[in-house]
Amino acid sequence: MKRRLNSILFATLFLLWTALSSNLGASEVRAESSLAEAIKEFEKFVKCQMTLDKAPGLSVGLIKGDFTWTKAFGFSDLENSVPAKPESSYRLASITKTITAIAVLQMVEEGKIDLDAEVQAYVSNFPKKKWPVTVRLVLGHLGGISHYKNYAVEGRIKVHKNTKEALAVFQDFDLVAEPGTKYNYSSYGYNLLGAVVEGASGQSYGQYIKKHIFDPLDMKDSRLDNPVALIPNRVKGYRLMGGNIKNSEYVDVSSRFAGGGTRSTVVDLLKYARGIMDRKLLKKQTWKQMFTSMATRDGLFTGYGMGWRVQPWRGHFQVSHGGSQPETRTHLLIFPTEEFAIAIATNLERLNLMPYVKRLAEFVLDEDLDSLTYVSDKTGQAIYDSCASMFSFGMSRFDWHEVHIAKDERDLAKAFSYFQKHFDEKALRKNFKEGRKKINEGFHPASDQALIKIGTFMASALKENLGEEILQRYHKTGPLAFFNDYIKISKKWPPNRRKYKFNESFEKLISHWEKEWSSTYTDFVRKLNITVNTDFNELEPKLKKIFSRRTLYPDFNADIARAGRHYLRKRDIQNSLKIYKLGFELYPNSPSALSSLATAYIWAGNADKAKKLFKRAFVLDPEHPGVSLDQFSSLSRQLENSKKVKEIFALADIALKLYPKNSKLHMNVGTMYLKHGQKEKARDCFKKALEIDPKLEEAKRQIERLKKEKKKIKRSPNRGWVFLNP
Repeated sequence: MKRRLNSILFATLFLLWTALSSNLGASEVRAESSLAEAIKEFEKFVKCQMTLDKAPGLSVGLIKGDFTWTKAFGFSDLENSVPAKPESSYRLASITKTITAIAVLQMVEEGKIDLDAEVQAYVSNFPKKKWPVTVRLVLGHLGGISHYKNYAVEGRIKVHKNTKEALAVFQDFDLVAEPGTKYNYSSYGYNLLGAVVEGASGQSYGQYIKKHIFDPLDMKDSRLDNPVALIPNRVKGYRLMGGNIKNSEYVDVSSRFAGGGTRSTVVDLLKYARGIMDRKLLKKQTWKQMFTSMATRDGLFTGYGMGWRVQPWRGHFQVSHGGSQPETRTHLLIFPTEEFAIAIATNLERLNLMPYVKRLAEFVLDEDLDSLTYVSDKTGQAIYDSCASMFSFGMSRFDWHEVHIAKDERDLAKAFSYFQKHFDEKALRKNFKEGRKKINEGFHPASDQALIKIGTFMASALKENLGEEILQRYHKTGPLAFFNDYIKISKKWPPNRRKYKFNESFEKLISHWEKEWSSTYTDFVRKLNITVNTDFNELEPKLKKIFSRRTLYPDFNADIARAGRHYLRKRDIQNSLKIYKLGFELYPNSPSALSSLATAYIWAGNADKAKKLFKRAFVLDPEHPGVSLDQFSSLSRQLENSKKVKEIFALADIALKLYPKNSKLHMNVGTMYLKHGQKEKARDCFKKALEIDPKLEEAKRQIERLKKEKKKIKRSPNRGWVFLNP
């Protein structure tokens, strides 16, 4: 059992917290334990963040070793002033998928389900598709099953549906892709798996999960959601409309029964997490299989195993799943090898729970889990980010598998050869796009996971030479210390192991970066938490002084962007601009900082400055989310909701300049122009879309419709030219 010393500390915290609950004075608690003070600070954060988020209620809990803690904040029912409790019952939404996956794999162990069988072997009435759809691929969202096609209809079903009726909602949809070729998250896919559970077990889905998952783990308050049943401590759901709290729209979630149809409590979710960490529901090898990321046919990991998201977190091996639907937002995070889990639920739709999860995880582990690093040039940034990923994937994979994953010495030498070839600064500067692509492929089966093999070998060598405790320390010290220590031990190796060393230029780069990091990651910076309440006038000179003349230093872009967005939502453009300008001044070559400031300038009506910043961000990284078409689409919707028509057109012009050959963008912009009565510009966009894609039938239809609607011009002796409808 790892980190057993923490169990003693947490046991102490438990006793202190019990005393606190019995009205023990705050000063006595502070004197007794810094951990008690830390949990009080976390509570302060929650109350402050909930106020900013306008969250009605929230329940949260954690497990660490033998210690369990739960707490609730706010109200489960605002209208009747009912306080939230740890036992409050929330819709779990997509956390249900983890339960469905375990149910399927239990029957795989029993020989009742074959992972590589077609789903029709268990659900005979599900229509055959163009390609075979197997249970395994549906578990990993690789089965080609569609997600919601029209959420305005499919996501607002108000009648109760049985399994057959739930399948009927989507069973005639075409596959979105050939199974195995594309990751496509699908709640409908998990509904299909729920039907597989029923077909293989002879029980209803609800009966099966109660008997085989909930009952064995004593999850007495977990069940399928039922709008007419009397469910103890059921919360009322809320949403934000125009910045104001409103009741959630009533939706019956039986239509998504196995993909998001359960209800539970934080207390039960922690029992569930405990059962998973203790491997009570499945055999060890099956857990390993479930918690291994699946990959597309062309060799790219999806970051999703069987029912669980599987991504390392600063070197920790972690699995998780979130849930979002009417009335709720939920998240379950588990570090299986470290006996650590967090469960959290709120009754406010769309609330971002990750700030809460991160803060609590940082409290428990005493680590800076979301620490990011900025490098002043994009080549250096690409190399650093890849090193950070080698550290995180390597540490977490070694933690999970307990050995490095290279097959033999030849395989490991091949991996190091891949590194030496693609981590070359000169070659990367010469052809950045292709070079970064090859580096990224190094983390996937497409390159036989070359860079992950090196990362796991580094972890293994460091443990062998410096002891297991050093690996735990790297979660705090980070990737540069990890690489620097490996370089130090590799210098002592005999000639036959030199093929597992890095070249001299890379070693010098790591040494230089490590010195810069130690001088910029000060105690003040490590403890810094930037929020909307931060005094940015006071913060600005401090950070500029610490980061001055450095090429590598801590990156607070995400926190700055979050604070800036808060003021944008309040339509306080000046404060937003002030915050984003600080981000730009600190991180002038960051696509995040550039695109964030550009967004604020769009809101401020300064299209010229926005255009320059978006273009610069795009040149630095055309694939960055801040300059993606999804981001432009989201921003245009926000502008439309605020009736900023001029700004929408300015944004459309910028998007078209960045993506001149995207037919879908031209169609969307044309539709926007049409909506606002600018038919000539709409016609130009549709024509351009058709020019790009001659098979675009919708563009043809729109052009033809505009021709028919074109007004005839007739000369009138008294009124001049007038426009007449055809």
